[in-house]
Amino acid sequence: MRLAHLSDVHLPLPDRVDWRAVLNKRALSLLSWRRKRHLIHRPEVLARLVADIHAAAPDLIAVTGDLTNLGLPQEYAQARGWLDALGKPEGVMVIPGNHDALVRGAWEAGAQSWRPFWQGDDGGGFPWLRRRGGLALIGLSSAVASAPGRAVGAVGAAQLDRLAALLAGARAEGLCRVVMVHHPPLGGTVRARKRLLDAPALCAVLAQEGVELVLHGHSHRSHHQQMETASGVAPVIGVPSASATRPEAAAWHRYHIAPVAGGWQVTLTARRHAPGGMETGHAATHHLIRAHAEP
Repeated sequence: MRLAHLSDVHLPLPDRVDWRAVLNKRALSLLSWRRKRHLIHRPEVLARLVADIHAAAPDLIAVTGDLTNLGLPQEYAQARGWLDALGKPEGVMVIPGNHDALVRGAWEAGAQSWRPFWQGDDGGGFPWLRRRGGLALIGLSSAVASAPGRAVGAVGAAQLDRLAALLAGARAEGLCRVVMVHHPPLGGTVRARKRLLDAPALCAVLAQEGVELVLHGHSHRSHHQQMETASGVAPVIGVPSASATRPEAAAWHRYHIAPVAGGWQVTLTARRHAPGGMETGHAATHHLIRAHAEP
């Protein structure tokens, strides 16, 4: 399977924003966007990146959150149009980020417009499961509203309980398990004000039940880490923003996941934006030996 991963899209804000909708934490984010963020997150950069993804013709596309900036209803509508242009819901998966839940109720109000892109094969919500070929793709939501100046996330006990069952079931089916979450689950990636509050609990579930690959965004930087699990070592990889010019150039990650004797081979190739267009960045290959892999 060929999987494309992008994150932190930050589509441009509408020209007009109702002042009554920003009498809260959104006011600070609106000010930040008008002062500097609109210069960092460029629609033409995102357009080149998406064109590069389409040229690569992946089987699946995963978007790990922050499609919006303020979580406004008109932003959700705009993002739905962008998702429709990205691909069909059967092959495009999305999870929310902290900007999509910037204030209480923002995600709940906008989620239905994206539902075909985030529901599982059973029509259920988070954590959802999609089986594609030999992959079990599991989406978590870490999007919660937080105080001004903070961008923390949390998965919550209910999702963690269901995640454990989904990982165990996919292991019994002999599937390669790919988990997607917006906030990084491991330390050394973001400041405390942007951390995943229940990261230790999430890592405990992943370690106990096993996982083959964890994908995240949020930091707007590349991260290449790994964690020990009961099934074996698993890569934990973060991708930069898909529209940013800094702190790292916009990028997406191309994965080729193939079965090999006793496990899977995961090949990662970074594609990043450059002045002359898109170029190939770092590459890595992971050989994941797993006892539950199909012979």
